Amino acid sequence: MKKLLPGLLLLALTFACRTTPRPAPLPPEDGKIEIVFLQLNDVYEIAPLEGGKVGGLARVATIREKLRLENFNTITVMAGDFLNPSVLGTLKYEGKNIAGRQMVEVLNVMGLDLATFGNHEFDLKEAELLERLRESRFGWVSSNAGHWQGDSLKRFPSGPGGDSVSPVWIFDFADADGTRLRIGVTAVTLPSTQKPYVRYSNIYRAAETGYKSLERMTDCVIGLTHVSLDEDKEISRRVPGIRLIMGGHEHDHVYHQVGNAYIAKADANAKTVYVHRLRFDKNTRQVDIQSTLVPVDSTVAFEPRTDSVVRKWTDIAARSFREMGFDPNQVLMTTAEPLDGRESSIRNGSTNLTRLVAAAVTAAAPQSELTILNSGAIRVDDQLTGAITQYDVLRALPFGGKLVEADLSGHLLDSVLTIGRNNKGSGGYLQLDRAAYDETARRWLVAGKPVVPKKTYRVALPAFLLTGEEKGLGFLKPGKTGLGPVYEPEAADTTDLRHDIRLAVIAYMRAMEK
Repeated sequence: MKKLLPGLLLLALTFACRTTPRPAPLPPEDGKIEIVFLQLNDVYEIAPLEGGKVGGLARVATIREKLRLENFNTITVMAGDFLNPSVLGTLKYEGKNIAGRQMVEVLNVMGLDLATFGNHEFDLKEAELLERLRESRFGWVSSNAGHWQGDSLKRFPSGPGGDSVSPVWIFDFADADGTRLRIGVTAVTLPSTQKPYVRYSNIYRAAETGYKSLERMTDCVIGLTHVSLDEDKEISRRVPGIRLIMGGHEHDHVYHQVGNAYIAKADANAKTVYVHRLRFDKNTRQVDIQSTLVPVDSTVAFEPRTDSVVRKWTDIAARSFREMGFDPNQVLMTTAEPLDGRESSIRNGSTNLTRLVAAAVTAAAPQSELTILNSGAIRVDDQLTGAITQYDVLRALPFGGKLVEADLSGHLLDSVLTIGRNNKGSGGYLQLDRAAYDETARRWLVAGKPVVPKKTYRVALPAFLLTGEEKGLGFLKPGKTGLGPVYEPEAADTTDLRHDIRLAVIAYMRAMEK
């Protein structure tokens, strides 16, 4: 044994050398590195639209996976407006309002990395938003929106680990040869949704402050914003060091260059996504940005894990809708011209969609002489085209609500119409049927004739407008001088379309198609 021992040891060492090869040396660091950003914005629907032809977060997940296989330095970002509004969010599940829970759960599985607030995130009640933030497994960043708690301004809490929404964000990257890069993110949101629990600072000062705090700590600073395109352009002019702004709010894809910076916005509801490839040469301190708008359509497969969560929530919604008497998949009409329900359009004027909805209300209330409708009742913030289904009506009018008829004096009607016209830019802007403003004579017309102050008019309108809760219309409620009887649908008459504005619109669309 003593004679054999040296030989056995040598044999063992020989096999050890054969089975444990020395690692190959890494290629020398070349100072060049490519980073990929996958951008979404203004996503209200987790499932595909237009009969399954476009959109769908399970398809976005597939695009993300493909990008990560090509380059593991791939980051997915959301430029605001995704927790609200959506028809699914108005439903209840497990005894609570869904209020964006479905979106967070899908994005968690899809692999979102970073989000900023859109103005519609603050449509949620404070407790609902805080719950969504805690459920998020992705990061949140905001340079200008803070959590107001009675007498102090703090950061919003975020994530299950007790983190908070950061005023700026830093990504650290490294590639196969060891080239390292740091990219900073500053993020701002337009202050259009005012709630007691949120405070905004000026978007331009916040973007500039965020940039300055990141400039010395990073190799490059980019923006993640939810403001108007003009405001994005102004940010670029004021802070030219921000090379790329990934923005939201417009709903239609745009790509603009301001100096050396680029501003990109994808189409709403993930009909498209932007893929930005940032190629850095640290030796020359140069960055080349190449952006590609990628369609999210039926040519893209569904990623199975994400699709499973999407199906869970769409099944929940379908059951709820059917219990309410709706058939979400039923096609009502077909249109080649998009029905414009974008908030920026309907809160500042009439569109083909608002005219259709107002006419549907009139048709459901044939005794009425005109219809008034608050624009805030329409919350789709999108354009509907192609085959229009009951689901499209549900998401256009997610809150539904009863329709009534009321007798108004001409004097009161004139006041209501004038205030509604002056409510431009808000949900209190009134949409009309059989009424119009004569710009030349500066007076209101009903059925083409001037409003007579002492005459009584039968008006069809959502019951909500008689609560006094709409902007500037606090006086419009029972007991007001000039407001006569209110005529409501009989509870037992299930054929009366006034029970729900959505029933009225569905019936009207069917009649149009015939």
